[in-house]
Amino acid sequence: MNNRTTLAVATLLLLLSPCFLPLPAQASNGTLTLSPSQGTVGTVVSIPSTCGYGSGTYQVIWDDDQIIGEGQVSQGCVSVTFIVPEAPRGKHKVRLKVADKVISGEFTVVASISLTPTKATVGSEVTISGKGFNANESGIQVLFDGNAVKTGITASGRGSWETTFKVPASVRGNHKVSAQGTTPASEVGELTFTVLPRITINPTSGSVGTVVSIVGTGFTSGETNIRVTYDGMVTKSGIAADATGSWQSSFSVPASARGSHDIGAVGAVTPEEEIAKVSFTVSPVIKVEPASGYLGDAIYVGDSLWVNGIGFEANESGIRVTFDGTQVASNIVADAKGSWSTKVEVPQTVKGKHTIGASGNVNKPGEIPEVVVVVSPKVELNPATGAVGEEVMLVGSGFAASQALIISYDGTQVAANATTDTKGNFATRFKIPPSKAGDHTITVTDATASVSSVKFAVESTPPSTPRLLSPEAGTRLGVIGKTEVSFDWEEVTDPSGVFYTLEISPTSDFSGTVLRKDGLGASEYTLTEKEALPRGKYYWRVKAVDGAGNESAWSTAQMVEVSAMQWWLIAVIALGASLLIVIIWRIIHVVRSSGLED
Repeated sequence: MNNRTTLAVATLLLLLSPCFLPLPAQASNGTLTLSPSQGTVGTVVSIPSTCGYGSGTYQVIWDDDQIIGEGQVSQGCVSVTFIVPEAPRGKHKVRLKVADKVISGEFTVVASISLTPTKATVGSEVTISGKGFNANESGIQVLFDGNAVKTGITASGRGSWETTFKVPASVRGNHKVSAQGTTPASEVGELTFTVLPRITINPTSGSVGTVVSIVGTGFTSGETNIRVTYDGMVTKSGIAADATGSWQSSFSVPASARGSHDIGAVGAVTPEEEIAKVSFTVSPVIKVEPASGYLGDAIYVGDSLWVNGIGFEANESGIRVTFDGTQVASNIVADAKGSWSTKVEVPQTVKGKHTIGASGNVNKPGEIPEVVVVVSPKVELNPATGAVGEEVMLVGSGFAASQALIISYDGTQVAANATTDTKGNFATRFKIPPSKAGDHTITVTDATASVSSVKFAVESTPPSTPRLLSPEAGTRLGVIGKTEVSFDWEEVTDPSGVFYTLEISPTSDFSGTVLRKDGLGASEYTLTEKEALPRGKYYWRVKAVDGAGNESAWSTAQMVEVSAMQWWLIAVIALGASLLIVIIWRIIHVVRSSGLED
């Protein structure tokens, strides 16, 4: 073929080329072709080969009047795209208007949901949005693994809704989230939500020794050998999760320095790196406890107290302890875990609340909470045992300052003019008043109601049994009428002083006592005229009683006989005596007369 022929053929093909171009993609009835023709709100839809519908300015119209796209149709036959707008579930009219031509088609909207975020821990709040549901659809509920986690949702007129829900207790891994109402869940479809393991603690700050509650969620169902770590060291073990992968436990914050510390967890299945660590902040504190005795016991002046510091800076130096702001210990150094301990003595001070504080080169004064201790009044007695009448020294501390005191012995005031000094101290002496053997309470009270007491034990040793001296056993006494008998016995001594009891009875068992004399201060007694004994046999005995009421045994009784003569016998004797006197006088007279005659 020559050049002319070739040129002619080429020109012919060029003129016929429009006849070989593909026809516009439209149905035989003239409907608009959409790709895809069904989908969710937000789907990108394409209208291919728009040049087949004409050229010029175009608009894409959703339903009756919503313009969702516009531009120019060029000779290049490019596709036109649009995004499905917010609309309720079902079929919607889509029209393409090119110049003065309008081509229509249909797009079916199906329901859909979206989640934000798509992975989180149990208890986290998740936002779920629904689109393409029925207009104003009510009774919509959100399903998590088939279980409703949110209900009572109502869609808008365009079939859209949005709500939040909290991730329920569930195991680690993937879970299905869906929604349903009038619109079935099968049409909505499912989204995957990933549950992550998590630990939470309460509280998140405190001092060493604080009991911390820890809760784990999102672990494997029934997972065992779960361990809690504090700065990488296991502080609690042997924990098991329940069927939902949840567990809870507690631990005490171990000795550690001031600042933030990591708390983690690991299980037999759940690796440590999947679990975000939480932070516990240790703050320094001091704790005070008695060096002897128990917590809660009363604290007195002179008592020794342990002051323990915990949670200080590691190896902190220059630590000082104060009592009411006055330094009582210094040059203390904390160990690598911020702990230290020292012993202090409660200084001379008044009763009531007092503060113990601490500071160091890092922890400045006022940064660490002070500990309040309550000083109580206290009295001491020397000696604490003894006899009635013995002088004792009573010393007290921890009372109110410059106060007059009332000192009582079994409720009876025994000392006057005792007062405290400016630091609540006092000292006084007094003698133990008459009182029974055993314990007696000495109480000290000031005007501010400070009260303290101490026991004094009065000796309980009985005095010796007196030995009877006179009259001796079998002695006969008396001449005329009743006899005022004098009794004498051996003196007995006792630290509490001694009194005597004398008994006189006509019977040896003293069942018919004639006379009893108590509280005799001397070791002898003479009966008065009213007490004089008539003729007869009598038994007498004595016992000693000391000032504390301790009694000796009775002495061995002795019999004495009062043998006064009868009046007629006395008259006869008197008459005989008179006659004898007369006879003697007569003899003397005769003798004298004879002498004169010679």
